[in-house]
Amino acid sequence: MNSAIRQFDDEKFEAAFQAVLQLKKKDHPAYVGGMKVASGHEFVVKSPVDDTISFGAFQEPEDGTVRWAVDVAAKVHPTWAGTPLKNRIEFFVDLLEMIKTQRYRLAAAVLISSGMTRQESVSEVDRLIEVISGCISNEGIKRGKTGVWGIITSYNSPLASPVGHAVAAMIAGNAVIVMPSRYCPEPVYMVYDMMESVALPSGVMNLLIDRKDLAYEQLANDPEIGGILISGSAEYLDEMIFLQVDDELKVLNELKGMNPIIVHKPGDPKGTVDEILSSAFRYSGQRLFSTSKIIITAEDSNKIINLLLERARDLKIGDPADADVFSGPIISEVNAKKFVNKTQGVKGNILYGAKKVNNEFTQNGSYFTPAIISGLDEDNELMFMDTGLPILCIKTVRDFDAAMDEVENTECGLSAGIMSKDPRAIERFMAEVDVMYKFVNKGNTDLKPAVYATPEAFLK
Repeated sequence: MNSAIRQFDDEKFEAAFQAVLQLKKKDHPAYVGGMKVASGHEFVVKSPVDDTISFGAFQEPEDGTVRWAVDVAAKVHPTWAGTPLKNRIEFFVDLLEMIKTQRYRLAAAVLISSGMTRQESVSEVDRLIEVISGCISNEGIKRGKTGVWGIITSYNSPLASPVGHAVAAMIAGNAVIVMPSRYCPEPVYMVYDMMESVALPSGVMNLLIDRKDLAYEQLANDPEIGGILISGSAEYLDEMIFLQVDDELKVLNELKGMNPIIVHKPGDPKGTVDEILSSAFRYSGQRLFSTSKIIITAEDSNKIINLLLERARDLKIGDPADADVFSGPIISEVNAKKFVNKTQGVKGNILYGAKKVNNEFTQNGSYFTPAIISGLDEDNELMFMDTGLPILCIKTVRDFDAAMDEVENTECGLSAGIMSKDPRAIERFMAEVDVMYKFVNKGNTDLKPAVYATPEAFLK
């Protein structure tokens, strides 16, 4: 990708941020076949940064809307799939230029909608730029069966994952129904407006928001759906893995796991701890690749834990628009209550954090110091299941063999890492740990969402 796109201009970001703050509140309909659809059941989406900020009201799909959207997409699909690949790509070449032009505006919307810091928000937009650039440069896409795809995503990647996967699916020749997170849908709506501006044919992309988590199952179980992309961390996403779906349905899972890190004879203990804290607590532990468990061999345990606690006290939690803030709020009151309940349940094991941040700014949001926890029982779910919250569990084990066993019993998700100067340990880790991404002697903050966002992934 052009290196100029990765540059960060504080003045441009600040101007865009103020402009987005001044946007007038409006009603956001669902979009089916290019038509604005109102159900009469609306809900207001508030910013996690400050709950006095809102982009306006969104429409809950009424009964039959999902079926209608799939039917519309199925009718549009043959014409779209029959459009020459070069012509399909042209729509997204124009879209890409619009996104580049509005890079800071989109990033500001991501920040206000999700609570990502300004750097994280720009990185989210840059990832989308990278995905679309890769998709439109790929003119040698293999032929395959296309149809109607559902793109269901959560707040872990509020822009790059829903839009990146949708673009990849559409370039492949599919029509899509996109269902972004109910907590931060505004950035996706902004891009939908851009798609209308480049005259993407009506019905190729349809957009729904579901507050009650009922429409997702309807979408996955619709007989005309050919594939489902599920991305993020939310209870309804985990439950969708167990849906009774047709064998013909292709499912791509980009679900968040614990993304564990083994610490065994680290060469740079201070650097290791800094990488762990960034991997665990950026975006309040809500990134797709956020680490929620570290496994430390006994000989390194005391030093690493003491350094973790020392460095954690320096983390600044607050307004994510401030350049020097490390991390912002938890995405919603619902998730904040979950955080409080889970940490209160293991209060005696908390080494640091899990405290409400109280100052003049944070009173209008769910701001907490991240929790570092140690000494939990083996059967405590925090030891093997991810929460999508700023919780880091420490497991001290006897030796490297035990560390590898612990990884095996952990719901890793998409990634796992190791911090070690022992080449044999690294070699074994790389050979035996079965995850999509492995990182060595660095954190996972460089890992990017939209892992399936290539046109080939959306062919059957």
